[in-house]
Amino acid sequence: MEKKTFFKTLEGELTIAFFIIIIAFVLILFGLNKTNEELCLSGFILIVAAMLFSPFKVFILQRNK
Repeated sequence: MEKKTFFKTLEGELTIAFFIIIIAFVLILFGLNKTNEELCLSGFILIVAAMLFSPFKVFILQRNK
């Protein structure tokens, strides 16, 4: 049986998504502090992408497996 590294497992991928959400949250807070709409929007896009990563992978990419 092949041994997978942690970041190639589902738990590792969700951990990476969690870190991306934390970074995006800090980006949004920094954008609100500096009244920079572009930072807030980029943080929001990062959060949405990280939250939709797991369902997209499970229900669309791995559907045929």
